[in-house]
Amino acid sequence: MHSKSVSKSSVMAHKEDPSIRELASEFDGFKELMTERDRRYEQRFEAMDEKTSLALTSSEKAVAKAEIATEKRFDSVNEFRATLSDQAANLLPRREADARFSAWDDKMEDLKKEIAGLRESRSVVAGAGEGLRAMWGYVLAGLLLIIAIAGLYFKSR
Repeated sequence: MHSKSVSKSSVMAHKEDPSIRELASEFDGFKELMTERDRRYEQRFEAMDEKTSLALTSSEKAVAKAEIATEKRFDSVNEFRATLSDQAANLLPRREADARFSAWDDKMEDLKKEIAGLRESRSVVAGAGEGLRAMWGYVLAGLLLIIAIAGLYFKSR
């Protein structure tokens, strides 16, 4: 009995076992599934590679633009520095300007004193000239008076 039960269970186990065709069919199904998954993974990797490549290209362009902008900024800064250097070289230092203004102030004071002196001497000369004119007027009036008196004296005689 035992031998029959073993043989029945082995027969039953054998009937439950899939056939080679079924196994081959399932294997082919798995193979197709794996091929499809491999194809999808390959597409994903290619898409990721393409996107990565585009991102890298965009990044390189952005870096190039940033470098150009930085160069322009540095050019502007260098131009500004050159302008400041030119100004420093061409502008008059404060101490020198103060010294020049002080010298001009001194000259102005001297000129004011000279002008005041000239005005005073002109006033003196003008006063003397008017005095001289007045004296000539008096002398002329005196002469005319003498002539008039002499004329009356000689006429009455």
